[in-house]
Amino acid sequence: LRDGDSPLCIGRFTDRSSISLTASNKLVFRSKVVSRYHAEIWSNDGKFYIKDTKSSTGTFLNHLRLSPADTESKPHQLKHGDIVQLGVDY
Repeated sequence: LRDGDSPLCIGRFTDRSSISLTASNKLVFRSKVVSRYHAEIWSNDGKFYIKDTKSSTGTFLNHLRLSPADTESKPHQLKHGDIVQLGVDY
């Protein structure tokens, strides 16, 4: 992932999903706690960022939820050693 590249789109794979397993800018999981369009990661000025894209179960950075359910978060810078978690199991 380099500056100017399309964001890495993270989501859940489903048979009806438009997220393809072979697309280079997609990262898909077969997990019920990951939304179909869950989060994005991108690079800008040599720094990496993540945002939640209105997931229902949340994106967490160092155990802190980025935004409420079904709400897009603001971008958060990723740093070496950060812990990213997708979704919570209810």
